[in-house]
Amino acid sequence: MYRSVDSQTMHALAASVEDQEYLRSQLKLLSLVAFIGNGAVLPRVSGVSNMPLETNTVVRFRAPPELQVMVELPNQGTVVGMGIRQGVTLICGGGFNGKSTLLQAIERGVYNHAPGDGRELVVTDATATKIKAEEGRFVCSTDIRPFINNLPLGKTTDAFSTADASGSTSMAASIQEAVEVEASTLLFDEDTCATNFLVRDGRMQQLVSQDCEPITPLVSRVRELWEAKGVSSIMVIGGCGDYLDVADTVVSMHGYVPSDATEKAKAIAQCMPVVIEIPQIKYGPALNRTIIVPKELAAHKPPKAKTRWSIALFPSDKLSSLAPPTISDAGAATHERTDEPEVFPELDLTALDQLVSVSQTRAIASMLQLATQNTRRRTMRSLVSDMCTTALGDLPAGHGVAGNLARPRGIEVALAINRLRYAQIQP
Repeated sequence: MYRSVDSQTMHALAASVEDQEYLRSQLKLLSLVAFIGNGAVLPRVSGVSNMPLETNTVVRFRAPPELQVMVELPNQGTVVGMGIRQGVTLICGGGFNGKSTLLQAIERGVYNHAPGDGRELVVTDATATKIKAEEGRFVCSTDIRPFINNLPLGKTTDAFSTADASGSTSMAASIQEAVEVEASTLLFDEDTCATNFLVRDGRMQQLVSQDCEPITPLVSRVRELWEAKGVSSIMVIGGCGDYLDVADTVVSMHGYVPSDATEKAKAIAQCMPVVIEIPQIKYGPALNRTIIVPKELAAHKPPKAKTRWSIALFPSDKLSSLAPPTISDAGAATHERTDEPEVFPELDLTALDQLVSVSQTRAIASMLQLATQNTRRRTMRSLVSDMCTTALGDLPAGHGVAGNLARPRGIEVALAINRLRYAQIQP
């Protein structure tokens, strides 16, 4: 095999991966959650391509002096770039100036990049997780009280389940699920978030009192997430100025060039104060739910990846009778059962932006089949750990060994399980 490839290319790839792994291992020691090296090419050819944009006008990344960090790598030697510190970081700026492009590069920095990609020196905390609104998603037995509590008619949210989450409810659940499996960095883009989950401005606070509003917006929790839970946040913000009051670092993008706007943001926040509501309850402990993936999930055929974002399911009709009670956005509890069995033939993973290959989805499908072979109740963390420590060659693959699997992160495995409507999850 070695003779069939160019040796210099292989050595360059190995050296690049070694440098990226080393740099990622140094982030916590440097109190960083991400590093973007000088000279990196962040823009892609298109929104559906991973190829770097190669034109005479492409702007290569250059760290602002105030945020510049120097690191010594095993192969490349000394590299310089922008370090994004732990805590709450805002990426601001006008539209079409590179805010989301920077965040997308950071979210893909959980993976290593091959030489020539342009993002070889964009490295992110390995547990960084993108959070977005996902209307209609399934949620099961999730404590979302830190964000949504005191529903009408006295309904509680300490073990919230719904078959059709709203945007704000889905974000609350996704944060709790990510923290449950020890994500230490969360990524948000204002464009893909529910506005009423991000912020509640002063006028709305006056119109609707806190006692009458079930939602505690993220702006009231993001500092607590960092200070009490050790969970950092990187947020693309273009219209929610209230976040200036809670940010540790503010990066301003103009023409794809970053600058440090932290001091300017603090001055604006001081001159134009806003009222950020204090949550009525403390955040509370991380989830520690238990789960069974029932053997009936693979009653007819094992789960099978159809696309990168979809897994076909072939369950027994018996599973429809095991549906958990759910709570609608109106606050009414329902089991959502009818005389006809309700069948969900696909597991929708569209919202998992950091799932980058259909080979990872195939591995998740095989892991679900593996989980059906052991129906003892386990914690979510234990189940995910067991799945992710199983060698890819040992995963169920029908006849023989599958050669088309790629290792997903444990985060994506957990996020997939949380969207599995047949999973039996308990607080």
